[in-house]
Amino acid sequence: MAEQDTITVSEYIAEQERLEKEARELFPKKFDICSNSMGYIRQPVYACLTCNPNPSEEAGFCYSCSISCHGEHNLVELFTKRSFRCDCGTEKFKNTKCKLDPKPAGSINELNQYNQNYLGRFCWCEVQYDPLKEESTMLQCVICEDWFHDTCIGITPHNDDFDDFICRTCTRAHPFLRGYAQNPLFMIGLSEKGGGPKSITMVDCSKASKKEEAKDKGTSERTEDQEVDVVTSETTTITTTETTTEIATATTTTVTLTSDPSPQTVSQGKRSLETTVQDAAEDGKAEPSESSQNKRLKLEVETCKRIQQPADIYPDQEMNLFATEGWRDLLCQCAECIALYTKENVPFILGEEAVYEDEDDDEAETSILEGGMKKLNEMDRVQMMDGMLAYNKMRDEIRNFLIPFSEQGKVVTEDDIQAFFSAKMEQRASLGGKPNFF
Repeated sequence: MAEQDTITVSEYIAEQERLEKEARELFPKKFDICSNSMGYIRQPVYACLTCNPNPSEEAGFCYSCSISCHGEHNLVELFTKRSFRCDCGTEKFKNTKCKLDPKPAGSINELNQYNQNYLGRFCWCEVQYDPLKEESTMLQCVICEDWFHDTCIGITPHNDDFDDFICRTCTRAHPFLRGYAQNPLFMIGLSEKGGGPKSITMVDCSKASKKEEAKDKGTSERTEDQEVDVVTSETTTITTTETTTEIATATTTTVTLTSDPSPQTVSQGKRSLETTVQDAAEDGKAEPSESSQNKRLKLEVETCKRIQQPADIYPDQEMNLFATEGWRDLLCQCAECIALYTKENVPFILGEEAVYEDEDDDEAETSILEGGMKKLNEMDRVQMMDGMLAYNKMRDEIRNFLIPFSEQGKVVTEDDIQAFFSAKMEQRASLGGKPNFF
């Protein structure tokens, strides 16, 4: 054995501890229940290139089956997929039986929808994904759930500046999304007009909106200053009148501001003081009736937000959208738009979807040694004693086997280990395979 292939016992133990730690991080949840019986749900999905090398046979399975049934295969992690039912053990995997939930012969999940991800390919470039070689950052489209390289998307904002990504393929397939793009909750990645699809320009609608707000605020402040001067003067006059004379009428004042430099026009009228006081109380304190609230709510629901959006000012350019928190609340929920979402197979767009995940494994943080000791303590006394005797005998036998190698400075090879255990197995077979004999 070459010198670089040899390791000491201490190095071997350290490597095993590292592998145990890595396994605990990769598999923190239980993997003893196949999710097939739960139907079509949004869940983490995996594909197997070992079982499905045929490009026409896309298939996927749940987290538990990725470990229990395909643990030694070449897998591709697809992350979350919506409305998916585990295919493990169905007709999609004719040569692989599900160890967790055996399926009836010929069973198939007819409602599952597949794309190139199930064959290990992603993005518009359709490259075969290799986690060991991949250097690009990849973003998942919240609509089609495919993954895209940032280098293929083009210019992108910082990852902390947006919450969801919508790819240009989906904005093209669902034009209603482009109608909301100019809202401050979106950033737009635009392609070159008449050029390639890759984004070369970033439009941050939130900054444009803030500039408009600042401009409007300055105009509003100037107008309010003018109104306050006039109203305050008139109010003082009315208050003085009410405190010095007893009259049955009150004077109301209407101020009209125009851009015309001519003097401001003040119109006055009379009505009963009782009516004026009552109206003021209703304006300031009275709660709207339940009927008026229902009418307003109905009006809000029936008013289509989508048709109120500004026209698409980038009709000739590809558009990637980067959405910030709350963007779903912008979407219209009138009857016509709900029907549109259903027709375009995107009814999920109105709210974040729940993702099914397996239960946390309370034993994931324990080492193999700790797990073995726990199982040993769960045995009855007779079994536990037999187990301890067998363990001690095995320990002594291995120690005696290794001592000569240590004394002579020899390397223990794989052939030496196999020869040792083969001899022990033959010895055990000749004695009838007693359980407490190593």
